[in-house]
Amino acid sequence: MPRSFIIVFSALFLIFVFSPFAPTKTTSAAQEEMIVGAVVKHGKVFVIETDEGDYIAKGKDLSKMEGKMVEVTGTISESDKGDTIEVKSVEEIEE
Repeated sequence: MPRSFIIVFSALFLIFVFSPFAPTKTTSAAQEEMIVGAVVKHGKVFVIETDEGDYIAKGKDLSKMEGKMVEVTGTISESDKGDTIEVKSVEEIEE
């Protein structure tokens, strides 16, 4: 391989690694957040539908809360499949 190819390849690699689009690891613990919305079943998963968007609920069985307004505390993460919340606690909101 020509030496110039190795230099160009290395430079491109370094640009990618230090770019804002490179995957990053967070060293701090994720913060818990609170959302309010309705529990709706979509196929096999439960979703919390809020005014800000929908969150796929994971970590707790929400089958008894289906159709109810709830306050959910948990860790939110984003992915290509949608936003998810790892449910730590859930409380029904009395209307």
